[in-house]
Parts: sequence; structure tokens; C-alpha cells
Amino acid sequence: MSQIVLWWRATRPFTLTISLIPCVLGGLLALVESPGGISFSLSRFILAGIGCMTAHAGANLLSDYYDFKTRVDRQGTFGSSGLLVPGIMSPEQILRGGWIAMVIAGVIGAYLVLVTPGGTFLIGLILIGGMLGIFYTWKPFEFKYHALGDLAVFISFGPAMVLGAYFVQAYHFSWKPILYSIPVGLLVDAILHSNNLRDIANDGVVKIKTVPILIGEKRAKIMYMALVFGAYLFTLLLVLTGGMSSFALLVLLSLPLAVKVANVVRHKESVSPEKFALIDVATAQVHLAFGLLMVIGLGIRYAM
Repeated sequence: MSQIVLWWRATRPFTLTISLIPCVLGGLLALVESPGGISFSLSRFILAGIGCMTAHAGANLLSDYYDFKTRVDRQGTFGSSGLLVPGIMSPEQILRGGWIAMVIAGVIGAYLVLVTPGGTFLIGLILIGGMLGIFYTWKPFEFKYHALGDLAVFISFGPAMVLGAYFVQAYHFSWKPILYSIPVGLLVDAILHSNNLRDIANDGVVKIKTVPILIGEKRAKIMYMALVFGAYLFTLLLVLTGGMSSFALLVLLSLPLAVKVANVVRHKESVSPEKFALIDVATAQVHLAFGLLMVIGLGIRYAM
């Protein structure tokens, strides 16, 4: 296996759309919600997406390293990228790659601060995202291991990224990007929650705390349903009361997929471990379908 393929696998590429969708959403919102028009910058739009995905890849690599070191990922568990437990890559390689990705993301962020009018506002968002990503599994905070991972991913891949991508185009703060980010934020949390639900027994062995461990499997299933279907409900509420375009209701086309994946969680006991091992991937597909349809809806609204 080539080094390029190994590193691509190490970043967990199936998850990277989780950071791309918020950036596209934020950029489009800046166009739609600026009646007087804005001077849209394609270069800043692209750089924001690359920066967010690079930071995400770095956080994935750092998480792999610390999960391996704390034995969250070990023989007999599903692991993350699946490269450390069998020894395909070394912990030092993964750690080094994670920090390199974070530095690259930081350089991109610094550039956007400099070239965006009023860009100092972005510093806070970049610091929040960086801290949540780096300390997700790193001491002293270890958000993932203290049942705070859900909050960390919701903030990072919801309000922080959408607002940041909005700001680099619109140059001002608005509550709308924060409100509009909530549905995709809920689905990102659903991805993590499905992962933690899958690993509830394995994680309990090493004495870490995740939300499913704290509330139990039955309530964790209910929470998963609330996160997934809450995204659709909140979108409907935004259309009815928050000024979101009715074209955003295109997200309902992804509802059958969401129902299918939710049924897998609901009937977890009757699903083979091998099939349920991919529940996070399946939930990520729901997020991708939902996010793309929301972006398409906003695109149609802008075109009209």
C-alpha cells in the first residue's frame, strides 16, 4: 500500500464531508442573506473549505494517536482508521501527521484573518475550533473521554464553521448562520453518538465516559433518534419561523435514508456486529445527503 493511500486512509476521508458541508453552507448563506450583494471571493471560499478539512483531518489523526495510547483502540475493537492497532503505521507517524495538518490549517486561518476585512473576529472562531480539535483527546481536557465530545463536535462542525465561512464573505456577524447550522450540527453529533453507541462496551472497559455510557444504551438510542430527526424538525421550524427559504425543505428527500439508518440503531440487538460497525459511516451518509440537499436548496434560492 503506497504512502499516499495510507495517509488518505489515516485521515478517515469518509468523515471529511462533515467539515466541507458547513463551509459551503456558510458561503452560500452569505450570498443569500445579503440583499445588497457582496463581493464574493472564490479564493477565500476555497481556502476556508481547505482549512476546515485540514484541521478536521489533523483532529482525526490526533484522536487516533491518543485513542491508541489510552487503549480505547486496541485488539478486538473497531478502531478509528484501523492503522495503528495492526501496526500498519506507527503512533509517531500519526502524531506527526496530525500536528503538521493542524499547523497547515493554522497558517490558512491566519491568512484569512489578514485578508478578510474585520478578520480579527475570525481569531476567536479559529481558537475555539483548534482547542476543541486538539484537546478532543489530549490532556488536560480530553473532551471525548469525559462525555463532552458531543458538545465539541456540535460547536466545531456546526456554528463555528458555518459562521466562519459566512464571515469571510459577508464581513459581519449574524445570528442566521448560527441558527441555520443547527440541523447539520445535530447530524454531526449523531455520527459521533452512533460511534459511541457502537463502542459502549469496549469504551467502558478502559473507564472513559461517553454519553451512551452515562445514560445507558436504551436512552442512547432515543437520543440518536432525537439528533437525526431533530435536524429535520429544526429545518422545518426555520422555514416556518426563521426566514429560511422553503427550498431548504429539499432535505426531506433524504428522510428515507435517515429512517433506514435509524432503524438499524433501533434494532441494534438483531444486527450483526459487522454491520453495526459501519453505523457511523451510514450516519455520515445521512449528513452528506442532508447537507447537499440544503446547499442545493440555498443555491436555488440564490439563483432566483
